[in-house]
Amino acid sequence: MISELSKKISGYLIENGADHEEEEVLTYGAECFLNLLISDGLLLVIGLLTHHVVPLLVWAASFSLLRANLGGLHALSHFWCILIGTMIGASSIIVSPVLAAHPVTGVLCTIVGAIIAIVIAPVPHKNKRYIQAHRKKTKMKVAATAAIECVLTCVFYFADPIYAAYIACGLIMAVVLGIAGTIWNPR
Repeated sequence: MISELSKKISGYLIENGADHEEEEVLTYGAECFLNLLISDGLLLVIGLLTHHVVPLLVWAASFSLLRANLGGLHALSHFWCILIGTMIGASSIIVSPVLAAHPVTGVLCTIVGAIIAIVIAPVPHKNKRYIQAHRKKTKMKVAATAAIECVLTCVFYFADPIYAAYIACGLIMAVVLGIAGTIWNPR
């Protein structure tokens, strides 16, 4: 369904002036956009139903900013990507209060996660050759993002521990997917 809709979107863009040679890139971009729209929409619904909209948005920002440059495990289909991504986001509602109750553990896990992210970045994948070609630049982006998230986690533990925990949880979950991708992604 997502693949077909993405092809229609790229076809529409080409009919309206986009370069025909970019059809594959446009289709992929449309697939990514639709995938993100559906999974973030589901996460927003979960946030509304559980009264955790703002904390889930904090988690999503922390997770997405790191994952965008770090990379990680990729699902075999859009369905599984949406399902797994939504479940990971929803699980932060359970994990974050535990991290909020144990600030030292939360900070230590965040720091260890940041170090691991920097070491493994960018996670290799056979379809992500561009990222591997710009390895140093990507590693610097991961280092900057992880450092900012570590600082925010520490600062927020004094201001509002639950938000600190959601930031920490986003970083930790992105790193777990990064480790899994390092192990299982096709090269």
